[in-house]
Amino acid sequence: MTPQLQPGSRTPVRVIDPADPSVTGGTVEVDDAGVATLRLGDPGRSPAATIGPGWVDLHAHVYDGTTQISVHPDRVGLDHGVHTVLDAGSAGQATLSGLLDYVIPSAQTRVLAWLNIGSHGLVDLRETSDARLIDVDASVAAALSAPDVVRGIKVRSSGAIVGNMGIQPLELGKLVARTAGLPLLVHIGEAPPLIDAVLDLLDAGDSITHCFHGKTGFPWLASGEPTPALRRALDRGVRMDVGHGAASFDVAVARRAIEAGHRPHTISTDIHVRNIGGPVFDLATVMSKLLHCGMPLTAVIDAVTHAPRATIGLDEPWLGPNGAIRHATLFDVTNDAPDGRRYVDAVGSTFEPSEHLVALATISHGVSRPCA
Repeated sequence: MTPQLQPGSRTPVRVIDPADPSVTGGTVEVDDAGVATLRLGDPGRSPAATIGPGWVDLHAHVYDGTTQISVHPDRVGLDHGVHTVLDAGSAGQATLSGLLDYVIPSAQTRVLAWLNIGSHGLVDLRETSDARLIDVDASVAAALSAPDVVRGIKVRSSGAIVGNMGIQPLELGKLVARTAGLPLLVHIGEAPPLIDAVLDLLDAGDSITHCFHGKTGFPWLASGEPTPALRRALDRGVRMDVGHGAASFDVAVARRAIEAGHRPHTISTDIHVRNIGGPVFDLATVMSKLLHCGMPLTAVIDAVTHAPRATIGLDEPWLGPNGAIRHATLFDVTNDAPDGRRYVDAVGSTFEPSEHLVALATISHGVSRPCA
């Protein structure tokens, strides 16, 4: 049952903050004005739920009404416990203004963005298949024009997207990112280009998304160890993001890698109209899948809170003075699948996690919003 964070309520909670494992409990107190604060310490009775920093989905598609695959930000954000959503390249330099002027103001969820190196973003799903679709100078200018929203550069670097352009879109994306002082988020998938060429171009702070895809040429050995190119990249400080998507998460690949000690840095959905009804559903579902693959709960929470914020350079503690809640997600860990949910990966394998994460409410600047 969802705790009722009503004015005057006091709700005992378990606390999970991966940055401070010494804190394990507290009480959410809501004043008469409806503003919630967290009093750390022994809650005095059995916790009604678990609370921690607000969740971040590092890879989603929320350019609602403009790109054919996008959904409204609140539908995948606050409605499902996600405080901040990163639109991953739905907008390029020529279409960024629509995201800034229309979509973001329409949402209660905070929306940030990875700017696509393709000028028109995902209006065309082969956005980097022709050199005429990329404008380096205009992309740099667009990124610098909205620093509070544009947190990095997105490049989709796989054969179905780049066509005969090969590695060139990534090279140009890296030029834009370095000129603007931003990280890269790079979609990896089927060749060409070869994954080794992609990985060797990336620097510390850049991320590969779809890190556990099962397509030909994925960067993992049968043992679960990374290929030499991926190991070199990880040693340089390149980060791995899940980016489940409709076709980019193989539970067997993920389980082998995690069992071998190679956890993803961040967990994201790549949610859009083609997978929101399954197999993705929401961020909590993807988190449950990684829990099933062997990640400890604290590591799963870190991968949707502190780690994605570090990836995009957000320094925003979740608690302020006197326990003021700046951002938080209230959730439950249960043995029962939500609504009888069927867990399927992107290659059709089904499985049943023993534990399920269910988002209950999101708190932003002390104001709580129950999940849908």
